[in-house]
Amino acid sequence: MSKKLPVILLSLSSLFFINISCADSNLQKIKILPLGDSITCASKYKVSYRYPLWKQLIDAGKQVKFIGSQTKKGNGGREWNSYKNSAFPASNEGHSGWRADQILNGLENGEKGLNDWLLNYKPDIALIHLGTNDLYQKQSPESTRDDIHNIIKKLRSKNHKIKIILAEIIPLRKNAKVAQLNQLIAALAKEISQPNSPVISTDMYTGFNLETDMQKDKIHPNANGEIKMAQHWFNALLDKKILGSD
Repeated sequence: MSKKLPVILLSLSSLFFINISCADSNLQKIKILPLGDSITCASKYKVSYRYPLWKQLIDAGKQVKFIGSQTKKGNGGREWNSYKNSAFPASNEGHSGWRADQILNGLENGEKGLNDWLLNYKPDIALIHLGTNDLYQKQSPESTRDDIHNIIKKLRSKNHKIKIILAEIIPLRKNAKVAQLNQLIAALAKEISQPNSPVISTDMYTGFNLETDMQKDKIHPNANGEIKMAQHWFNALLDKKILGSD
C-alpha cells in the first residue's frame, strides 16, 4: 500500500492544481458592464448589440464576461444561442425607458438604481449608451451630460481604475439635439479621462441610417443597427487604453 501512496497523492495534487487553474481562469475574466436603456437590454425580438459584440470578443481571444443585475432580454427574455461551446453571459444593466438620472438614482416608485446595483459587482470596464430617453422626455443635452458625468463618478467610487467607453448615441428620429448631446459627450470624455481610469468616446451616430439601421419607431436599432453598434464597441475596446496592448 505504501507504494501506491505517492500515486494517490500525485492524483490529488493534480486535481488541486486543476481546480486552482480553473478558478484562476474564471477570476481573470474582465468584467464588462453594459449600462443603458432598452437599446442595451433590447426587446425579445432582438439580441441587442451585446450578443454580436460578445462573439467578436470570443473570436479575438478576449477573456471577458458581461455583468449587471438584468439577466433577461426585454419583455421577458428567451434562450441565447451558445457560441464556440461558450454560453452567452446575458447579464447587463439595460433598463427600458430609463433616463440617465434614473439610472443613477432609481425610480420614484422605489426601484433601485446604480448605488444598489454596485453593491453586487465591481466592473473593470463600462459601456455606456445613455441619453435617448432623456432627450425623448425633453431633458436638456446639458443636464443629460451632467447626469452621465455623475454616473461615471459613481462607477469610479466603486473602482477607481475603471475604464469607460462612452457612446455618442445613435440617432433618435430627427431630433437635432442628439448631435448637440453627442458633442457634449465627446468633450466630457476628453475632460474627465484619467491615466488610471481612461474614458474614451465612440461615435455611434455618424453613418447610422434611420431607414436601414433602425426599427420602425426610429428609436431602437434593428439587427443591422445592433451589429453596427457592436462593431463600434469592439473597435473601442481594442483601444490600447482599454483592452489593447501598448
